[in-house]
Amino acid sequence: MRALLSVSDKAGIIEFAKGLEKMGWDIISTGGTHKKLHDAGVKVIEIDEVTKFPECFEGRVKTLNPFVHGGILYKRNDEAHVAQAKELGVEGIDLVCVNLYPFKETIERTEDFGEIIENIDIGGPTMVRSSAKNFQDVLIVTDVSDYDSVLSALEHQEDSLDFRRDLMIKAFEHTASYDAMIANYMNGRFNDGFGDYQFITGKKSFQTRYGENPHQKGALYEFDTHFTKNFKQVKGEASFNNVNDVNGALKIASSFGDEEAVCIVKHGNPCGFALKESLFNSYTEALRCDPVSAFGGVVAVNGIVNKALAEKMNEIFLEVVMAVDFDEDALEVFAKKKRLKLFSQNGKALGNKRLGDEQRQP
Repeated sequence: MRALLSVSDKAGIIEFAKGLEKMGWDIISTGGTHKKLHDAGVKVIEIDEVTKFPECFEGRVKTLNPFVHGGILYKRNDEAHVAQAKELGVEGIDLVCVNLYPFKETIERTEDFGEIIENIDIGGPTMVRSSAKNFQDVLIVTDVSDYDSVLSALEHQEDSLDFRRDLMIKAFEHTASYDAMIANYMNGRFNDGFGDYQFITGKKSFQTRYGENPHQKGALYEFDTHFTKNFKQVKGEASFNNVNDVNGALKIASSFGDEEAVCIVKHGNPCGFALKESLFNSYTEALRCDPVSAFGGVVAVNGIVNKALAEKMNEIFLEVVMAVDFDEDALEVFAKKKRLKLFSQNGKALGNKRLGDEQRQP
């Protein structure tokens, strides 16, 4: 069995390669990945030994070769394919591990178009797509977080069709989001953002128990503003409707800088808001706006919730409380409410920081 490893993000790649090597896999690699593995003591085959052709044009061409893509794409259970592979001297490549040139990091760091162009990956996406197309015969690994599960599946012979299919889907998602990012960037740079197509890609943060109604499904996806990067669930599991209301309450409460703002939202509609000298008084006044609608609502607090405020909130049923943080006494108070969900900003005390500081728009 042979594995081809060629990664830009080299985190964990040595351990992954050694795990494969321990199970008897031959390791093929390219460029910087080859050097890193070789220096770490992995017995690794350089790509030009497989392609029988040197890397050329400053590394622009190295894996675009029939000995690579033939080894990935030929169907192992097709007698004609197997015979042709033998005739052409093509050996199978049974696992491909690729993550792509850092285009996003490059455009965030520089406006140098020449450097940006050179960080558009060609060989990587091609290998990913070839491997994903032939997923029944080839494992395609595009996510560092999958290394351990892939090694475990191979070690215990649990690399089932379903397991491979999941990796295939993730691979096509990987290349699709990469290409969408490049197209959007080019249209932004040269067409004022108004190309023939505009691509929107988001990464799933978590699946909700159900969607807007119990017979529907729902999930939270992150786009340019990273909700779950800045906030985490401290208590309970938020529903689809909870997340929708949290989004609205957060945007309102975080729009007032360092003010002691509290916003209450129910079913997508703000039903209470106040700015007072303390968060306790702000919540009290916000609740007075419409205490009936506030029942079962979502509260966003632009600060840290203490015990007194938690006790006041516990006087009615609330679905979610979002805050910069909760002190320990407040968490003890809220523990009595089994159905209450809590969100905090980064899950730790942040001093005078306010809601949404990382994502508030200027």
